[in-house]
Parts: sequence; C-alpha cells; structure tokens
Amino acid sequence: MDHTPAMTASEAQLLLDRADRLSHAAHNATRWPYISFILALGVATSMGTFAMAVTTGDTFGLAYVSLLAVVFTLIIFFVVSIQGRAAFARGRRWTAYIASWFASYALALAVVIWAHGDVLLAALASGLVLVVSLVCAAREARS
Repeated sequence: MDHTPAMTASEAQLLLDRADRLSHAAHNATRWPYISFILALGVATSMGTFAMAVTTGDTFGLAYVSLLAVVFTLIIFFVVSIQGRAAFARGRRWTAYIASWFASYALALAVVIWAHGDVLLAALASGLVLVVSLVCAAREARS
C-alpha cells in the first residue's frame, strides 16, 4: 500500500495561509470591474448632467449625445469585464449602490429640466452624483 507521510502542523498552517492569500487575491480580482464601473458612471453622469444644465442649443445636444455614448460604452465594458457573472450577484449592497446613484442622478436630471441654467444648483446636484458614486465605490473597495 502507498503510504503518504502525515503533514506536520507547520506544513498545514503554510497551506492554509497560501489558500487564504489565493482566496483574497481572487476576491479582489472580481471586484475591480464593479468599483471602476460605479466610479466611471458617477464621473460621467455628474459631468454630463452639469454640461446639460448649463448649455443650450447645439452644445446641449452634444453634451446629451456624449453622455449617452459614454454610458453605453461603460455598460458594454462592464458586461464584458464581468464575463458572464451576474451583475447584481453582489446582493443587496450592489442594488443599494445603483439605487442611490439613480436617486442622485434623478435629482440632477430634475435640475437640468426645471432649473436649466442655474449654475449653483447644477453644480450641487452634479456634485451629489459624484459624491454618492465615490462613497459607493469606496464602500465596495473596503468590503
């Protein structure tokens, strides 16, 4: 019979430490698309809504079309980078991130619609979108 020698306690501990490091590395590797997506989405929508709030005519159209192009590009990047993993498989936390971003973005769009041209309100609303996105990304990076 083939008899394998028993592991010592120190060898077992080394294997457990290596498995823990691999687990953390794999976990961190799966988070970067989520973090970069929420950051880029916040920056793009913040700047896009500010641009739409303070411009008129052709420049408004350019800001609007540019924002759409950037958001669609981000969504494509996100879908490709998660490689088939369910985007909201992160549970309630990710749903809360998107819901909080959407609420702040809806407020910024309300400023674009009803207070068009008001630079102070546009800056505050767009800044809120950016702050919410930064907070969500920082929280995801820590978890």
